Amino acid sequence: MGLTRSPGLRRLAAPRPFVVSAADGTRDRLAVERALRGRRWRPALSSAETGMLVVCGNPGPALTEAIDVVWRDMPEPRVRASALDLDGEPGGPRPALDLEADMADRADDRDGLKLDVLHVPLGPVLSYWPAGLRVDLTLQGDVVQAAAVAAVDTGGGTFWTEERQAASRLDSLSRLLRVAGWEAAGERAAVLRDEALARASDDALVRRFASFARMVGRSRALAWMTRGFVKDRLDGWLRDIGAALEGRPVRPRQSWDETAAVLPVLLQGAELAQARLIVASLDPDLGAVADG
Repeated sequence: MGLTRSPGLRRLAAPRPFVVSAADGTRDRLAVERALRGRRWRPALSSAETGMLVVCGNPGPALTEAIDVVWRDMPEPRVRASALDLDGEPGGPRPALDLEADMADRADDRDGLKLDVLHVPLGPVLSYWPAGLRVDLTLQGDVVQAAAVAAVDTGGGTFWTEERQAASRLDSLSRLLRVAGWEAAGERAAVLRDEALARASDDALVRRFASFARMVGRSRALAWMTRGFVKDRLDGWLRDIGAALEGRPVRPRQSWDETAAVLPVLLQGAELAQARLIVASLDPDLGAVADG
């Protein structure tokens, strides 16, 4: 059944789907994003904003449980759809940060004050979040004191094969820009990603990306928000995309084992908003991780 023909969906005014992807759902997620763009629908940033849930791929048990929690807490009337419903072919109320904080203790902060220590899970159901990832933070105020990462959904094989290197980085770049709050630039990166997937690189695409890269690189606000490690990753992606579009070799994506080792270290001492940018700048591909 096509999405616009569904009686439940027709009752919803100005649809804003909340899109969740399993580790094997990259192909479906990209199809959903193209369909939303074609309908001029904006995705919801939080499940609390909408009564429409779109699930991409085949979630495993742990991710299914998390999705069910979000589904139960979504406002009614609500409808649950798949990429097939939205695109026509295959391919929780909770805040955008799905927080369930427990007050565990009090400890001294950097100024010697007593602040509550909160244990806060991020993911695995968040907007523009790596599919299958959960990060458990220990926060004091809004500063991360410790972090642990887990892959709660894996497998299915990576969609990002070697010939899709440029599109892979453009996808990661799009999500990072959206997390940073630059929605228009994130959308433009997604359009370039889809163009790179649709055909082999050509001079026109190379020129369009070069113009886009200059715009991103010149943004003072973005440079300030992504200073340090995140800025280095962003600049590296821009270089890699340009190289891949021109047929030059680029570095392979970081493995999950590498990401799992470095992410807790990078998160320690970061503020909560910066933590989301750090995760987005690594963007692990858990579809590439073998099940089990």
